[in-house]
Amino acid sequence: MQDRQAQSARDKKAHQLRLAAASIASIPKGPALKKHQLFAQGALKSFQFAPRGHGYYDAFVQKPDTACVTATTGPATVITGYSSDTISAADPVTGTYPSTTNGITVPLEHTGSATLVIFNPGSSGHVVGEILSLGLSSSGDLEVRSKEIKCSQFTGIGNATGGHSHHDLPIRDPDVNTLDTDPTRQVEQIPLRGSLRIRNITESLSVGGVVRMLRYNGGFHLMPQYSTAAGDQYSRADNPQQPASPDTFLRLCAMVRDAPRTKVFSGHELMEMHQTNTYPADFVRSMAFESSRSFRASVAAPAYCNLLILIDDFVSSSSLVNNSYEINVMVHRAARFGIGTLLGSMARDLRVKPPAQAQQDHQEEASKPTGAPLRPGPGPTR
Repeated sequence: MQDRQAQSARDKKAHQLRLAAASIASIPKGPALKKHQLFAQGALKSFQFAPRGHGYYDAFVQKPDTACVTATTGPATVITGYSSDTISAADPVTGTYPSTTNGITVPLEHTGSATLVIFNPGSSGHVVGEILSLGLSSSGDLEVRSKEIKCSQFTGIGNATGGHSHHDLPIRDPDVNTLDTDPTRQVEQIPLRGSLRIRNITESLSVGGVVRMLRYNGGFHLMPQYSTAAGDQYSRADNPQQPASPDTFLRLCAMVRDAPRTKVFSGHELMEMHQTNTYPADFVRSMAFESSRSFRASVAAPAYCNLLILIDDFVSSSSLVNNSYEINVMVHRAARFGIGTLLGSMARDLRVKPPAQAQQDHQEEASKPTGAPLRPGPGPTR
């Protein structure tokens, strides 16, 4: 009797499994895709992030010559820039700084060890980012220390600081000591892609803290103060020698912390390499070929979104400093070099992407999380 009941229960369970399998098999689905094909299409429903990059705007995986534009631009040469930088562990500092609100300036005290990374591929020079941190001046007050993120491949083009936009260093005539003003030496360019990878390289026992990432479509100024007089605002913003004020630095840090779109990662999560991409923030600016747009100007009026990475305040109990990070950036640009030059002879007509496809790529990128952990996937890697 017991054997018949057990057999009946097993038959009933097998029947239920067959019904479930039949229900699943009846769900319409397309042809089976290989794993790397699924990864290349973007984030899967079972993954929080895309396994590598976010698709079209991934400058590390996508080849430069696959870039498209949304309107006809004529012949241009696609160039690539790469940079690798290390953010050393910051010591906690304590000091005072002047803060101005409603025209009233008061001294405030601050203690912290935060570092702010600003990345934007939209400049026409070799500077594509800045690493900002706080330190103490000779008088004991807080000051902002800046380190530029530079792509050496762009060093000889778009010399915005000297007022000369040439594809090489300006040539001086030894007889009259004047700059070569050959009009064929001017270079104009637009950004196509910009991606950043970040990894925590701190020793295991000292890993901790949080890192906040924000892709911000708006612009902001880094100089401590500026005039609204015509022609003065941008000229002062373009001066890379003028550091940001501690008040500006702390306000930007607070903006990243308070933004609802900010993605927060722990120091342990970033022991694995993570990546994020920039995408167009303004159609007109992203399609306007510029020859003298400095990094500060590209941040103030962004063609591509500003990427802000805040390594927030943290002090390890073992090392008594914050964590150290490695960042790698890859930038693709389209440039118009002078006729008769080597790079000018490599120009080709950029492919024009249908507006619907461009809008789809933009929405896909804008809707993805700020960071994505890197796992084995298709495409070339560095």
